[in-house]
Amino acid sequence: MDIMIFIGLLLLGGLLNFIWEPDAKPVHCLAKVYLMVAIYLALAVWIFYFAGIKNTFLLKVLDVLLHYGAYLTHLVLGYLAGNIFIRLHNQSTSAEEPLLHAIVNTTLWALSVSIGNSFLVTTVGKSTHMPEMIGFFKQSGYGVWFLYFIMAVEAVAALGILLHFKLNIGVFAAISLIVIMFGAVYTHWHNHDPFSDSYEAVTQVLNLSFLLFIYYLEKQVNRKLADTQIYVI
Repeated sequence: MDIMIFIGLLLLGGLLNFIWEPDAKPVHCLAKVYLMVAIYLALAVWIFYFAGIKNTFLLKVLDVLLHYGAYLTHLVLGYLAGNIFIRLHNQSTSAEEPLLHAIVNTTLWALSVSIGNSFLVTTVGKSTHMPEMIGFFKQSGYGVWFLYFIMAVEAVAALGILLHFKLNIGVFAAISLIVIMFGAVYTHWHNHDPFSDSYEAVTQVLNLSFLLFIYYLEKQVNRKLADTQIYVI
């Protein structure tokens, strides 16, 4: 169900571009709001899982905020991705192109925070439940070393996504994580687990695939901006 909601909200957000077609400046403001919400949700996840809160009411409030906050970010992400794609393939003025570049960068930052943080949280979560994780890996026919390898790759790849603007390795990191997620789906299938056990991995594959799409848009926008600067000079 969460997978269908995720896809539906992304598509709905994209379709909203045919209803609301503002100038680049309001869209950039929306991208900045998206980034702030992504940072808030990242912090809230750490508080929810690792702050040791025992109050049932507070945990329920945090859970509701995390769920509906995630739904909001999916909708906004769909809108921003569609808006960037449309602006990229439409004729735009030279004054709008730097703003388009800023919209892409801000959107990419927000999505990187969301995805990178989720994998870091997952890795820390595994480290706090090592007996269960070791038992699952042994039951699945893997050695304990493979568990440590997966955790290391997930942590390093998550940092690679977060440090994309510095190291330019986001694409490689995202592809590495997609391979791991497909491996997780295969493992659950091999163990005859219910498909619901693979929902998280499938959702992450969709998230990472969308991240690769934004990387593609970033590359196209950078190329267009460079061509425009050469033309102006």
